[in-house]
Amino acid sequence: MGQGKRGYALENAIEYTNNIYKNKGWALVHKVPTPWKVMYNKRTGQVYKAYPQEKSTVDFEGMSHGRGLAFDAKSTKNKSSFPLNNIKEHQIEFLKDYRDQGGIAFFIVHFEKHQETYFLYVTQLVDWWENMKYGGRKSIPLNWFKLNCDLIKAEKGVPLHYLAHCNTAFKRAERRVKS
Repeated sequence: MGQGKRGYALENAIEYTNNIYKNKGWALVHKVPTPWKVMYNKRTGQVYKAYPQEKSTVDFEGMSHGRGLAFDAKSTKNKSSFPLNNIKEHQIEFLKDYRDQGGIAFFIVHFEKHQETYFLYVTQLVDWWENMKYGGRKSIPLNWFKLNCDLIKAEKGVPLHYLAHCNTAFKRAERRVKS
């Protein structure tokens, strides 16, 4: 499976989860489409080339009980760490700006070999990212995730119940907006 399709199973699980959230009235979250430029043969009308038109922001955006959510889903086959090169700088910048406006900004990181999925706040990632830019580690160890991030589990009939971890983020955002 190519690198572009690596997170396909994770995204499908999230989309299934989002449908359950919508049906239960807990959230309305949708997949953000990547804008594509399509080139047509003028004579035949057939597509001969297509490519992403611009950088996408993140994979998912939505609302839950009046609060905005934005997140990206990342998956790795690596057993012991999550490579930071899976994330693009424009995604971090978008999520930081989103968080600064009072939204909940995070990553869902899935370790395929362990079948474990973690809730990573953008603020947690920023320290690793900045450190990497100045010669530090180029990956986040799995053990760090185990100690510092919430494990996303199946709960209340939801396969990846990430909203359960947004409550803490909601409280943090409220404190930040009030100060």
